[in-house]
Amino acid sequence: MARAALSVGAIYVVGSLIGFVQRLVVTSQFGAGLEYDAFNTAFRVPDLLYSLFASGALASAFIPVYMSHLAQERRRAAWRLVRAVAVLVFVVLSVFALAASVFAPLLIRAIIAPGFSPAQVDLTVSLMRIMLVATVVFGVSGLLMGVLQSNGSFIAPAMAPWLYNLGIIFGALVLRGWGAYGLSAGVVIGALLHLAIQLPALVQVWRASRAAPHTDHPTALIPHPPSANLPHAPSARPPASMDVRGDVRGDVRGDVRGDVRQIVRLMLPRMIGLGAVQINFIVNTNLASGMGEGAVSALAIAFAVMLLPQVAIAQAAATVLFPAISAHAARGERAEFARLVARAIGVMFMLSLPASIGLILLGQPLIRLLFERGAFDWRDTQAVSFALMWYGAGLAGHSVLEVVTRGFYALKDTIRPVVLGVAGMLLNVILSLWLSSVFRAAGAFPFGGLALANTLATAVETAVLLGLLTARVPELSAGKMLAAAGRSALAALGMGVIVWVWMTLLGDGPLATALAVPVAAAAYFGLAWLVRSEEARDMIGYALRLAGSARSRSA
Repeated sequence: MARAALSVGAIYVVGSLIGFVQRLVVTSQFGAGLEYDAFNTAFRVPDLLYSLFASGALASAFIPVYMSHLAQERRRAAWRLVRAVAVLVFVVLSVFALAASVFAPLLIRAIIAPGFSPAQVDLTVSLMRIMLVATVVFGVSGLLMGVLQSNGSFIAPAMAPWLYNLGIIFGALVLRGWGAYGLSAGVVIGALLHLAIQLPALVQVWRASRAAPHTDHPTALIPHPPSANLPHAPSARPPASMDVRGDVRGDVRGDVRGDVRQIVRLMLPRMIGLGAVQINFIVNTNLASGMGEGAVSALAIAFAVMLLPQVAIAQAAATVLFPAISAHAARGERAEFARLVARAIGVMFMLSLPASIGLILLGQPLIRLLFERGAFDWRDTQAVSFALMWYGAGLAGHSVLEVVTRGFYALKDTIRPVVLGVAGMLLNVILSLWLSSVFRAAGAFPFGGLALANTLATAVETAVLLGLLTARVPELSAGKMLAAAGRSALAALGMGVIVWVWMTLLGDGPLATALAVPVAAAAYFGLAWLVRSEEARDMIGYALRLAGSARSRSA
């Protein structure tokens, strides 16, 4: 799992670099102006549909059910489930995309961006209708990602975002004469490439499954001890969710229908939770649309920059972790489940806390070094770096949340994350309204309050969910996780002091800023070693072993 997570993490880092290049190309073309505001606003509804009906909602419900079949070698039933869910996702997303296209003017004018001018509303509507095509493609592609990851094939799904970002770069450069329309066309091209790169790997997995021994008999259970706390523990009789009726061939259709019903039941709470997340984005866009030119784009760029380390740190680990803990939960292996989740949470703190401090201290010089060219000027740098400072403070909360929510999904418990997600959304909205007025009264960019509201609401949601998970699985030691987080925080604070001294003495020029990153990394891992961070020591030891193996092979 460590090797797989590092491999996926390395691919995600490259993908983040490509994503940065994409963001650089786009911002150099459009800056943080009216046209780019329209593009980012138009993306809200397609992203909402994708998040609700595919993406996290589908994966969190589909993978545990699909893994139940794989854990029992019911490969034919697993592939029947894939086909049924693929058709359902395609049809549902097509219907909703068509409805969103019809009501696009009303959605933009009355709900999402009431502060836009009529001309900007018309542009936003046109861009949204183009990008809704990508939503349908992404729905099927997201399902394939879950299938491949469940079968231990992580490379193609991890590389798919590369192709997506390359499609947007193609739209920004090759179709630049079309302006924002070319950018939206690039989103559709990227979605098609996102799907296409996974098809060869899917064929390989399908062929391997046909060649592997399997038993599609409903009473074939893996002999592991039962557990009362983890669902689907094997027992003398099959779990009710398997929809067993005796004759396998006669009940194929009923089994698939039962699985789909179970996936839909698991998806519905998750859809509500993701809808709450998207409502936060819509509220922020709504409020930011009345905060002056470039406010929507500044928030979008800052959030995307914050996500660069979050993707490499949290999503890589969570991607590899989820199928494994789902299998442990399906077999009732509580100790193994708790060990993997606790280890992953410790690693999230170990990596995200120094990255968070780095974003706060180095945000402005990094934004200036990376983005300030073409249409992106000094004013844009100030606006984006101000929002990034407040978003960056929430990186640890976002990263740990990725692992904690997957722990609940592996247990097939989507209710608690949803309830907390809705509560977090309400808290975020309240804080956004209050903090934006506070920032405005203080003479600062008011959208900084929107970023800080997101950070505070995410921190509260993560803390409460982590407490509920430790109560659900007592084998998770809250004391050990807090101790690991404390050691990481101590090392990160020491690193922050060193970085501050470095920038004070050398200034924030391009060379000093570029060198500050490796200096910060060396300082952090050195301090983490001194404070006996188990996660940091393991990572350093693993890196040294990899380096030694590489030298041995070269010799």
